[in-house]
Amino acid sequence: MVVIAATYVLSGCENSAPMADKTPPLTATTLASAEPLLAQQWDPQVVQGELANGLRYYIYNSNRAQDPFNIRLLVNAGSVDESGSSGVAHMLEHMVFRQTAAHPEGLHQYFASLGWSTGKEINAVTREDITQFMLRTRLNDALDLPQSLALMADIAFGAQLTDKDWQQEQQVILEEWRRGDSVADRLHRQKKEQLRHSSRYVGRPTIGSASSIQAASIEELKAFYQQFYRASNMQLIISGNVDPQATIAALTDTFGQAAKQTAPQRSYLDFPLKPQLHIGQVQEPTGTTSATVFGWRSALPAMGTKAREQDDLARYFLRKLLRSQLMRDRVLLDDQPLVLQLKQPTNERFVAAFVLRSPDHAAALSLMMQQAERLRRHGIDATELNVLKQEARQILERQLHNTGAKRDYRQWEDAITNALVADKVLETPAARAERRLALLDTIDAASLQRRLNELLSGDDQFLYYQVPGKQQRALPTAAEVRSIASQWQHADENQLARAIPYNAANVKEKASKPAPAVVSLPAITISTQGQINTFQQQPAQGDVGPISQWLLDNGDRIVWLDRPTQDGKLYINVITDVGFDNAQQSPLVSQTAVQLWAQTPPTGWTDAQWQQLPQWQWVLQSQRLSVAATVKPEQLPALLDSYRLQQQHGMIDASGLAEVKQELARSLTRDIEQQQRAPKLTSIITAKQFGAEDKAQQLAHVQQLTVEQLQQTARAVLAEPVTYYIVGKLPNNAAALWQQKLAGIPRHSQLSAAPQYQRSVTEEFEQPLYEDAKAQVLLRGFSNFDWTPERAFDVAALSELTGHALKQRLRQQLAGIYGLDFSMKLDSYQDRLELELGFYCAPERRHELLAVAKQVLAEMPQLLQQQMVTPLQRNIAYAEKQRLTQDSTWLTRLILSERRYGDGRYLASVSQLPERITLQHMQQLAQQILPLEHSIVVMGHPKSEQVAAN
Repeated sequence: MVVIAATYVLSGCENSAPMADKTPPLTATTLASAEPLLAQQWDPQVVQGELANGLRYYIYNSNRAQDPFNIRLLVNAGSVDESGSSGVAHMLEHMVFRQTAAHPEGLHQYFASLGWSTGKEINAVTREDITQFMLRTRLNDALDLPQSLALMADIAFGAQLTDKDWQQEQQVILEEWRRGDSVADRLHRQKKEQLRHSSRYVGRPTIGSASSIQAASIEELKAFYQQFYRASNMQLIISGNVDPQATIAALTDTFGQAAKQTAPQRSYLDFPLKPQLHIGQVQEPTGTTSATVFGWRSALPAMGTKAREQDDLARYFLRKLLRSQLMRDRVLLDDQPLVLQLKQPTNERFVAAFVLRSPDHAAALSLMMQQAERLRRHGIDATELNVLKQEARQILERQLHNTGAKRDYRQWEDAITNALVADKVLETPAARAERRLALLDTIDAASLQRRLNELLSGDDQFLYYQVPGKQQRALPTAAEVRSIASQWQHADENQLARAIPYNAANVKEKASKPAPAVVSLPAITISTQGQINTFQQQPAQGDVGPISQWLLDNGDRIVWLDRPTQDGKLYINVITDVGFDNAQQSPLVSQTAVQLWAQTPPTGWTDAQWQQLPQWQWVLQSQRLSVAATVKPEQLPALLDSYRLQQQHGMIDASGLAEVKQELARSLTRDIEQQQRAPKLTSIITAKQFGAEDKAQQLAHVQQLTVEQLQQTARAVLAEPVTYYIVGKLPNNAAALWQQKLAGIPRHSQLSAAPQYQRSVTEEFEQPLYEDAKAQVLLRGFSNFDWTPERAFDVAALSELTGHALKQRLRQQLAGIYGLDFSMKLDSYQDRLELELGFYCAPERRHELLAVAKQVLAEMPQLLQQQMVTPLQRNIAYAEKQRLTQDSTWLTRLILSERRYGDGRYLASVSQLPERITLQHMQQLAQQILPLEHSIVVMGHPKSEQVAAN
């Protein structure tokens, strides 16, 4: 649990109307009696209005021809609105995607015909108090705006909700619950219920429970649909390149046809408050965390009032001040990591709560009462507040000139949504900033101290202990808790030390940032130059510019695609064809050594000096080292200097080695403990594929590491020959640069690749793993198949089709799973088609569903149909058009082409890649690679099965 981020001033998510310049200081009296705000104005870039039936709409027109449009429907209904089975709101969210008035075949089948899939183009999410439906389009998509609005209206009002559909979707929802039901999820729900006790939020998990999902009837879903899916209970957001007037006309023709009904009353959204001390416990049998939480619940000033606007600003400063104050006060709290959370669980309620992870709950509670009283007496540091106010003023003054022009249409959609969910108005940044600047002068240390005391003295209080595992813990009585609080409230100054003051020495440094000092760089001398052995150039072909190749006398190669980039920069990747999986080095040591080398300036350079040169991004992978950069053309000489310096004069800083070893040891120790306590199925199948890693041996090795060993390891990797791949405008002095800065780097190859190969076996394993009734199935396998970049492209397309076929069979037809993890890829280093498949399901169905999945893989050549391939062709053509506008794509494909062919022929054919995806070609490919030659399956199942077997 962490302190909530302070985002009020910066985010602009909390809005209010203009107010007079003179506002009384913040007190409990002003909070209760403040005048209402003047009517706030929506940003004029948002066209908003209301249809005759009560539906509110918000339209943002980007006026950018390259923008598509997004639609988001907000339905003011969630789990808090349920009066019967818990989870009904979420169940209904599923069911509206089944049969509808316009699509009796079902929306999932309709989406497939469009080339759409849920989770991408169309998605939905249910929360406690709202359900959202999102539609994301592309330019020239399968549906235009009127058709898309008709689809969303069909979801909102046309769901048929048949019992036959419910019987099937019920199983899918049960699998979603099974997949997400974990110790962390259950603990999270318990904590939220402690915070929101005595309200409708308790006992209503959004997804429901296994029993509530199984018990819910289609009649309950219909009743909820009729009660809450009303036009007057919805808001619709349309954002992108749209004509507002045409959009309103289309809205009238679609959403406007729904009946006019009164919006349901929802007075229960804000949980009730009363004088009380609620005491509870949070616990899971396999939980490991011990914590104490004590808090105060209170009402916020009414929305849309001056007091609320002022209180929002006050709480922004309180978050920042209290976070740093608690950090300073740790020396008074036995160095315990006590946190004070300031949270807003609903639009009208606020919670201040201390949180401390500690096995000693009683001591933690006393520590909280001590710090609460310390903060009540002198929790606000006036000096630090003035610094924060100065920073806030500078931010707000900049916002006076902010027109919102930097938002794209997606960000406008999010901004409008956030405002509506928070019951706010999305104003212009300037209007919002102007009002808040006027409020700044009303915020002082005395008023903030009074507000803090109100938050920490409320009479609606709660306490809960989080207890690990199956441990027993006696909860204190209310009288005992109040006695502890009273002891600290009556403590004198000798018993209760003052809060640690803000360090005034830091104020000047923070308030006035001095101009950065000029950093002088060490002289960069060229010790050794080299020569170019050969040069050749492949002429331009169509849209592909000429490709120049140099072979240096140290064995390095340079491959340059001469084409203008979108931003005029050079895109560079230096590839070493040896990674951490090599025969001479430990993978863990190799990764650590290269990472530390990349983070350390060369010998004779300080961090400040090194940062003056262009920087490289280092990534060491199993089979290669990639060192990449993007720079302006005039920075190329300096970039090559930094590369050569780090190659020839790099080092590893000994001062940080102890910390690195400690972190590695902690990570390995956690892995060992996890494996012993509750191994993950992914770790188990990886061990079956490649052999188990000896973490204990790695831990012992780490503890013996020296700087000399690490430096020797890193130098061996960096001494391997490399190929420099570059895309951009070729300079006239390129050859001179190579001779001067690169050809003299000494190279000698001493490492040999040793990739991890999956064992060539076909095996299945069962693993007792879970405390509850769920199973997890993982399948990983391969077939030998020669790699080419074209084939890799084809396999990616077939992977989409195969994943869709698996999901169609396992979820849509058999209702056996909720989500499917699936991928097929062609490994360029091993010439192998690698496949991974995984899902959760009911334990009793794991063998059945695995058999069906294998059957789908084996029958893919026969299952493929033109109606499956046609939408994919459209999607790929669209995606390729976008990719070819990205300079990073050309760099990646240059590397692939050179790797396979030694020239640029792949680049010359990339514009024709979508044409490869035909039904016949996909069928032939599936015939070649499926079913898999070798596979390993591991199925995790409930531990109770093992007990029964014994």
